Amino acid sequence: MTTPVAITFDWYGTLADHRLGVGRGRQFRDYLASQGLSGDPWDRRVLYEVFDYYAGVYRPELSDSEQRSVWTEFTRLLFKSSKVSCPPDQIGAHAHAISEIFGSSCFRLFAEAKETLSALKTKDLRLGLISNWQRGLHCFCEELGIAPYFDVIISSADVGYEKPDPRIFREALTRLRTSPEETLHVGDSIDDDIGGAKAAGLDALLVDRRGVHAGFSGRKVSDLHELRRILL
Repeated sequence: MTTPVAITFDWYGTLADHRLGVGRGRQFRDYLASQGLSGDPWDRRVLYEVFDYYAGVYRPELSDSEQRSVWTEFTRLLFKSSKVSCPPDQIGAHAHAISEIFGSSCFRLFAEAKETLSALKTKDLRLGLISNWQRGLHCFCEELGIAPYFDVIISSADVGYEKPDPRIFREALTRLRTSPEETLHVGDSIDDDIGGAKAAGLDALLVDRRGVHAGFSGRKVSDLHELRRILL
């Protein structure tokens, strides 16, 4: 494979996954049950509403007390949107647990992710992140220690369209100042990542960590170590 000028990555499933191996919705339901609380059935669209607030006010450099204030308001908004009945004076008692479920600490990088990004960056490659995700993804990347590797971090909530819509890839190309022919996209979804990237004219490579895409005829790797060996 010819080394590209720029590489864009998917976020969840490619660079990171849930630290506990359980999604945020399930963790949230379990937490409510453990506290004797209940609400509407989980709807992940609620996250887009509450992370609009988060993205507007949260910064990793906030003091501990400032972060507690943000997560207390986040919890209030989340409970309101999810129809969780909780006395207002008790909202703050749940804020830390909610931050653990919905903040960056809910996620872990795959073991080789940071090493791979670092190695690619030393080759002067332009790196981008393209994710179907809520606003505030840049803060997650900062707290997980990978933001410095990226020239561009784009979540679908920031730009108004999701993969496989080719416009989100074109937006990344514009910000990276590169062309489709010079850019490789790496992701774990055949439809969203491979299909979307190719629709925008990018080269694409599938990350198949669990070996579930045996019938896929395009190029793929089992992890990012293999990507490094191919490119470097």
